[in-house]
Amino acid sequence: MKRALNIILVDNDPYTTKAYPNILNQYGVINSEYNINILTAKCYDSAIKTINQKREETYKSTDVAFIEMRLPSSVNGKYCSGEDLCVYLKQNFPKVKIIVITSRYETLILSGVIQNVNPDAMLLKGDVNRAVIFDTLTKTLNNQPYYSIGVLTMLRKKLSSRLILEPIDRQILYELWKGTQTKDLVNYVPLSMGAIEKRKRKLRLEVGAKCKNDALLVDLVLQKGFQ
Repeated sequence: MKRALNIILVDNDPYTTKAYPNILNQYGVINSEYNINILTAKCYDSAIKTINQKREETYKSTDVAFIEMRLPSSVNGKYCSGEDLCVYLKQNFPKVKIIVITSRYETLILSGVIQNVNPDAMLLKGDVNRAVIFDTLTKTLNNQPYYSIGVLTMLRKKLSSRLILEPIDRQILYELWKGTQTKDLVNYVPLSMGAIEKRKRKLRLEVGAKCKNDALLVDLVLQKGFQ
């Protein structure tokens, strides 16, 4: 008898929500012991609604969740990332296998994701292909952790770097990467504008940034790696 495998894919990238289900269905064809059911959602709110509705209709919980880290904020503004969704799932569906999908720039929050979520797998979006998804599912369903090559490279660079960033600096850089204007940082970072600018100046000195371009600052930090 086939085992139902309920998977949700949460990503606001239309390419991902079309391509990944095709690969997951191929996995189900090859691994015939599974009857794969795939749901998709584009944000925190629709993911929670979809998961809870599925449980009410079928009395079955989600088994695997592929979650992109950069998701739109919830309607109430309380939840603003894929990490928040992962934490919610861990608390309310403790048996769900969480597979995090991240980008190179999200190395800025990598430590927090690992500490707060402890995902079953973590994939760099640029690494994802049919073979990686197959390998990820097989390992996570057998309770084996999986990190894609790109994630392992980021972690190695992070561990070997001499640049040490405080959590508040990572938060500033992450907001800058997302496109938050400097004048608006005070709405996301618990510091005054003067304190934020002081930290940005210090970071520029540490990475050798010769101009005040925020995008360049973020890129230089990522190139050097940090702890």
